[in-house]
Amino acid sequence: MKKSLLGTLLLAASLSAGTLGFESGVIKAHTEVFGDSSIDPMFKKAHSKLSMDAEPSTLRGVIEVSIGDFISDNKKRDANMYEAMESDKFPKASFEIKEVVAKGGDNYLLKGTMNLHGVVKAMNFEGTVAEEGGKVRIKAKSAMKMSDFGIQPPKMVFLVVRDQVDLNVDVVLKR
Repeated sequence: MKKSLLGTLLLAASLSAGTLGFESGVIKAHTEVFGDSSIDPMFKKAHSKLSMDAEPSTLRGVIEVSIGDFISDNKKRDANMYEAMESDKFPKASFEIKEVVAKGGDNYLLKGTMNLHGVVKAMNFEGTVAEEGGKVRIKAKSAMKMSDFGIQPPKMVFLVVRDQVDLNVDVVLKR
């Protein structure tokens, strides 16, 4: 009885040893209004269900954000952004990491799927994954088109928001 209890506790401890929780960081999106200005909203909060053993190539799981936490420097623009993204119907977005491919040094390709606006599409991020002192830092970039996820780029009179959105991730996860 004691041996099976000890075995169960050790197994449970080894399964949770690789769990990573969001500690800090930002996920930035960049697009532009043609003929006007840049739009750079960001998330400063996220929820992670990620795990990683000793090597970054073992990183797997999901990082999720609430669309209502997506903010820029302009509240009126944010309201338009929430409307375009139909945040009342699709309040969350997530990226599931399914495979991590080493590219040399701390450089990796994070392959996975983006779930945004009710659409799930394959997507990759390229960047670095580094661990130091029980914390894992991911700095990665990717690009997407809003229209690929069923989001109509907003228009305001003669101004049109660029369809492409450049994504920059810089997050710190703790074990």
